[in-house]
Amino acid sequence: MEIDGTITFFYYDDLEGATEFYEKTMGFEKVIDIPLAKVFRVHGNTHVGLVDGHTGYLKFKDDKPVMLSWFSEDIDEWHQHLKEKGVEIVQSPEMQSYLEMRTMLFRDPEDYLLEIMQWLKKPYGS
Repeated sequence: MEIDGTITFFYYDDLEGATEFYEKTMGFEKVIDIPLAKVFRVHGNTHVGLVDGHTGYLKFKDDKPVMLSWFSEDIDEWHQHLKEKGVEIVQSPEMQSYLEMRTMLFRDPEDYLLEIMQWLKKPYGS
């Protein structure tokens, strides 16, 4: 028995604005497009889902106590790309003392905190 993939769902007041961010700014492929939700492939079978926070199972809230993190070898390219797109950068790429990695933090249009991590030495696997 195994898990074949993931979708992390976020709930939005402005689904259209969030959709534009993940499609045009992040460049993710939209794989599901229904009035209630949009799902984007991040990589392989990893997805982020955007839900209309007025009609979805959960409702949008101003407080966003969640952070979604992605791994990429291209952290500096992501940083430059996001700056050029006018995205709010919370933390430019920097080394972290707790693991051999660099991280950067930024926010999506409704203030969800997003992170890109670059492993310098993976703590697991190859």
